[in-house]
Amino acid sequence: MENSEFYLGIETSGLSGSIAVCSQGQQIIPVALPQQGRKHAQTLVLEVQNLLKQLEITPQQVAGVGVSRGPGSFTGLRIGIAFAKTFGYVTGAPVLGIDTFEAIAQTCPPEIKETWVISNAQRGDLFAGKYTRTNEQCWKQTAEIVIRDATEFVNSLKPGTAICGPGISLLDRYALTELQFKETSLQLLASQVAEITARLLRQNDSPKSETWSLTPFYIRKSAAEEKWDARHDLRNRTVS
Repeated sequence: MENSEFYLGIETSGLSGSIAVCSQGQQIIPVALPQQGRKHAQTLVLEVQNLLKQLEITPQQVAGVGVSRGPGSFTGLRIGIAFAKTFGYVTGAPVLGIDTFEAIAQTCPPEIKETWVISNAQRGDLFAGKYTRTNEQCWKQTAEIVIRDATEFVNSLKPGTAICGPGISLLDRYALTELQFKETSLQLLASQVAEITARLLRQNDSPKSETWSLTPFYIRKSAAEEKWDARHDLRNRTVS
């Protein structure tokens, strides 16, 4: 392709993932990763290599890399971020961590001006954050992403409230007819990640690269970490 300004998006926050390349004035379809969960590590390098080759783009033509930073799968986020940082280090392309929920909000139809984005936090809880549209393509977080009890969260919403994100699969939509549910698939979310990255890096006051500083956005420790903490705490109480 003639355009030398391409932006790579990587999304591995869920069991399924995707990658995408976008450039100004060109629509490029995202590619779903064929493997799931921990197997992202086995396929991500090859899939990105294949995508760039298919589009006749060299790694040096990638002007920026955006990667979903969470919340989401512990393993998936680590894999995606590790790849993005390595790619940025090797090519010199700036690396940005993109709010997964902002990318999800961007999939909402134009008539939605405000939405809650939710995902499964396990144990009957949800990760929930509120986003408001600032223009056709941009969203701003207006309520911090926190862990909410699913029942308490639903009961706190006003009629007509829009909800999107993978967490809606946990709610009884037939019993909540006064709410607006907007279907969102994480499978091809990399296109939104790439688009947000391109927009940020084209700004005059573009953010600094996070090649060295980027870490996954975790709100809750993994189940394994919580079990380890519980055993460690019990051991300390027994000793004392």
